[in-house]
Amino acid sequence: MSKRRTIFVEREEAPTYLLLSLVSFGATVIGVRLFLQLTGYPQLGGGTLHIAHLLWGGLALFVAVLLVLIWDNPGAMSSAAVLSGVGIGLFIDEVGKFITSGNDYFYPPAAPIIYGFFLLTVLIYLYVRRPDADHPRRAILQALEEVQDAFYGVFTDEDVASLQVKLDLALQSDRTAISNLAGMIKEYLQHGNIPIVENNPGYLRQLARKVSAWPHRLSRHWHRLLIITGLLIITLSALVTFTALVWVEVFPETLTGTMLANLAEEAAKTDVRSLFGQYLRMILELVIGGISITGIYFILRGNERRGLVFALVAAILSLTALQLITFYLDQFTAILPALFQLGFLLLILAYRRWYLSDPTV
Repeated sequence: MSKRRTIFVEREEAPTYLLLSLVSFGATVIGVRLFLQLTGYPQLGGGTLHIAHLLWGGLALFVAVLLVLIWDNPGAMSSAAVLSGVGIGLFIDEVGKFITSGNDYFYPPAAPIIYGFFLLTVLIYLYVRRPDADHPRRAILQALEEVQDAFYGVFTDEDVASLQVKLDLALQSDRTAISNLAGMIKEYLQHGNIPIVENNPGYLRQLARKVSAWPHRLSRHWHRLLIITGLLIITLSALVTFTALVWVEVFPETLTGTMLANLAEEAAKTDVRSLFGQYLRMILELVIGGISITGIYFILRGNERRGLVFALVAAILSLTALQLITFYLDQFTAILPALFQLGFLLLILAYRRWYLSDPTV
């Protein structure tokens, strides 16, 4: 008797919930750092009492877990997703205090640790967004979840079409229990028993659909042009770095001493800006710039598949290795470049999925 394979089935709305958690996580860290900077880092409490915002993060996480354990409607799931992001943002923002003996909130490696954790969550989100492999058992479980949502009054014509596809797949199962259940639900649906909300989805669903649908309004030409523009920005950044290094070599008397003196002075003030980190960042920028210009070359020559591979490598290296170093050197001023790199990566992945859907790409 063969052992039955375990299948992990993702929730139908898992990408939406994870995106809500991801956005609230990032917004919380940015908001807390900005608020503390503007208000002079106030403390809640007095004397020996200090109520750190980590505690509020734990409370938000606890409430999020309770919502998931007690209720199963979409509203509770969305609220739990937001609270989980807020909770982990408040928690991890104080990571510097708990990895140093002196409870140093401003410990330089704390910023790349926070960014690395955020990046890991982004990678999980990208993994969850991938198309599921066709499997009748997965299809019937997701169909049951969609039917459940219908009774909460959040079922639209688009949901009906999605449910039909899943039921058709479930009908192909070699297990009679699955195929019979799929047939019963399909017959129930055909008789109009499931309430449908005509073009009236909830606010969060509307927002999620707008965010995910806006790139579709771009033509393939403009989408490709945006990718080339992103690669040009990365290439120009590397070109500026390269020009500065060449200038130093050509005019060592006027610039080398001054530049090294300034770097040494900054390194003496704080370990945030180390000479090794600065040089490593320059080298990475040059490497990524070379990869980017190669991607532009292949795209302009008409070989989009190969060009986008180089673009993807450049975006991933920028988002991971380069930005981790930048967060260590520049701390949270690196947020905007990281957001640019994240948006650029999503733009490339969307183009590959929509126009180059060959799985071998």
